[in-house]
Amino acid sequence: MQPDTPEDFDPAAFEALISEMRPRLRGILARYRIPPQDAEDVLQEVLLVAFRKWSTIASREYWLLGVMRLKCALYWRRKRNSRVEACESELLEELSPPLPPGQEQTERSQDLARLMGGLDERQRTAVWLRFGLGLSSQEVASQLGYSPAGVRKLTYRCLEKVQRWAATAATFNPRA
Repeated sequence: MQPDTPEDFDPAAFEALISEMRPRLRGILARYRIPPQDAEDVLQEVLLVAFRKWSTIASREYWLLGVMRLKCALYWRRKRNSRVEACESELLEELSPPLPPGQEQTERSQDLARLMGGLDERQRTAVWLRFGLGLSSQEVASQLGYSPAGVRKLTYRCLEKVQRWAATAATFNPRA
């Protein structure tokens, strides 16, 4: 055996387990709607982790199913978070509109300040760091002592709240 192979690893048992579990693993990939070109990569990740942890896994069938679900969820999370990073800065520069005149920018700032006034200090700080300063969720989380997922959840809830207030405010004039 090679030095990096687990002690009790049995290639025949591993292969038999994979053959037995193949339909269920494919079903999970289908339920998560993983594209066929990426499904093989996700499956390979699961099998690699299974190989590395083979000796520590108690119930291998259920473990494989759980790790497959986790890897599928992580796949979509990576896809969702990489959309913004995938854009080239030159393309974004071309698509960005010219800056509004100073008076219009002042009015927008006042409208935003009025709408943000209904949020508590913690919410305002998180939204300002995330969207005012343009920090990533990871950076905001490290500054505020939250998890990145908690920052994303907090900022999206705050934005939803502000959008509801803006839609119901009779004096609010949305601008393009």
